Amino acid sequence: MVILKKTWMRVRWFLAEAIPFLFLGVLLVNVLYTVGFMEWIARIFSPFFEWWLAIPGEAVVALLVGFFRKDLAVGMLLPLGLNAGQMVVATTVLSLYFPCVATFAVLVKELGMRDTLKSAAVMAVTALLVGGAMRMALIG
Repeated sequence: MVILKKTWMRVRWFLAEAIPFLFLGVLLVNVLYTVGFMEWIARIFSPFFEWWLAIPGEAVVALLVGFFRKDLAVGMLLPLGLNAGQMVVATTVLSLYFPCVATFAVLVKELGMRDTLKSAAVMAVTALLVGGAMRMALIG
């Protein structure tokens, strides 16, 4: 019974901390789309992602959205017509590179900004290395 009580307390705390950031993430994604920021940043990173991960530039927007909403990002990959290898690479990178903004907020609270940014850098590098390795193995 004690385990259930502790689990419920932790789940309740996470939801209380995370839900506002989920809504903030949705709002921020919409604002960034509206002002054209997502497309602009995608154009900057598209050549690298096309070369290193062999995924089309349009997928970069989905990967960027993944920081705010992982569930939305996977849905954005579907209409791009990626082949099986590209889809595996893109979803793997999406899964590895960083948790959503709500988790980021909790990490900042738990670890502090400096250690959270270090964690983010490690996860981003790991995601890109794994994604590149997978691209070489699956796509060539």
